[in-house]
Amino acid sequence: MPSKFITTIDTITTLFKKLFTPATPLPPITKEEILIGAKFKEGLSAIDIASKIIERKKEIGVGIGPLPSGSKNIDLQMETIRVEEIVNALLTKAKVEVAIPPGTVIQASGSNAGGPIFVVGTTVRITKGEGIIR
Repeated sequence: MPSKFITTIDTITTLFKKLFTPATPLPPITKEEILIGAKFKEGLSAIDIASKIIERKKEIGVGIGPLPSGSKNIDLQMETIRVEEIVNALLTKAKVEVAIPPGTVIQASGSNAGGPIFVVGTTVRITKGEGIIR
């Protein structure tokens, strides 16, 4: 029979595995969906995110009003500060990197003494691109 200590460790381990199991990945998105959809994204708002978290707290019964003593509920202020700092870090420190596969169609134009030049081809190597989180 396992000791109570071992059983407790097993329970804690199981709990941590459930907490830190990665979420189901999002389905792939096409480049056309990215191009069109990006125009409709509002961007990150710390206030909107903090408001949603506070609403969710209400859903599970966490008090969001003043404390029974009448004092301010500093947990709500802390929630807003926490989200502001996370959003600020994402907007100022996060980096988006993309890989562009070989075979991507390219088109170029120019001219020389002989007249205009038009070129169509494909990339032959993997190319790296960068972006900004907004």
